[in-house]
Amino acid sequence: MHGCLRTLPFLVLLGCTDKTTEEATDTGKTSATPTAQITAPTTGEQIRNGALYIARGIVSDPDDDVESLIAHWFLGDEEKPRECPQGVRPDEDGITQCDVAFSRDKPLIRLRVQDDEGNIHEDGVSVEVVEASAPTVTITAPTTGSEFRETDLISFEGTATDGEDFPEALSIRWESSLSGILDIGSTVDSEGNVQGAGALTSGTHTIRLWAEDTSGRETNAETMIFVFPPAAAPVVELSEPEGGSSFAVGELILFVASVSDERDTPDSLSVTWTSSADGDLGSSAATADGRVELYTSSLTAGPHAITITVVDSDGRSASSSVVIDITDSGPVDTGGAG
Repeated sequence: MHGCLRTLPFLVLLGCTDKTTEEATDTGKTSATPTAQITAPTTGEQIRNGALYIARGIVSDPDDDVESLIAHWFLGDEEKPRECPQGVRPDEDGITQCDVAFSRDKPLIRLRVQDDEGNIHEDGVSVEVVEASAPTVTITAPTTGSEFRETDLISFEGTATDGEDFPEALSIRWESSLSGILDIGSTVDSEGNVQGAGALTSGTHTIRLWAEDTSGRETNAETMIFVFPPAAAPVVELSEPEGGSSFAVGELILFVASVSDERDTPDSLSVTWTSSADGDLGSSAATADGRVELYTSSLTAGPHAITITVVDSDGRSASSSVVIDITDSGPVDTGGAG
């Protein structure tokens, strides 16, 4: 080679040409380095810890089609193959993106681009990771204290918003303290409105609306409602005195009955008493356990069908009766002289 340089200098251009230069001349290509630039996020941008973030970048190459380039995204030292395919191709404009979740130990994101010749360029951005907040949840329907039947279709409505995620990205569920997770077809719109509908079994339900964001933080709101069996008439049974019992005129008589209803508490039922002979005997209130009593000494002589009638808040009624006899057992006239 030294001889080539010293004795035949003109042969350097003909026989000692660099192979890379020769190949470049033959192919018309230069070994240029591609360029990668992260467009989002920007350096120092505040991003919530664990929140879903769409990182974006643009890649280019002076002598290669952008669609032939390969882009790799890294969060810290970890490549992100799950959120975006490993070694993605940019679109025709050189744009590439990746869904990531920054954390306090991973505030650095990197975009690396490689061309067909193996040339590599990389761009990196460090963000400020701040603490994320849980979603905000409200229930607007049903309201606390609402009453329904098992046969009713109940509307469930609320709102769910988050400081980091779009409402549609939130995981939503309705839950009942009696029935567990409710399959009521809940949907969330772009404004954060949550809607669903369904029926519940009878009982006192604490209803909760849960919302979980992409960082795993969740919160709930709750309301309490009452669900009753299908509407039915009250139940009443007159137990004292026994049918056929006899009492004297003016004797104090105790009538005892028990009442209940599928919805109303016993003490909220309307209770009235009547006699087939004497008419209205008045009303009385049931105790919390359903016991009803009536004392009377005003029944006239003769047979009486005593009836207790119970009416609930739906206007349904039920009755129970007993037949007794009131005898006139006044003092006997002996005919003696005064």
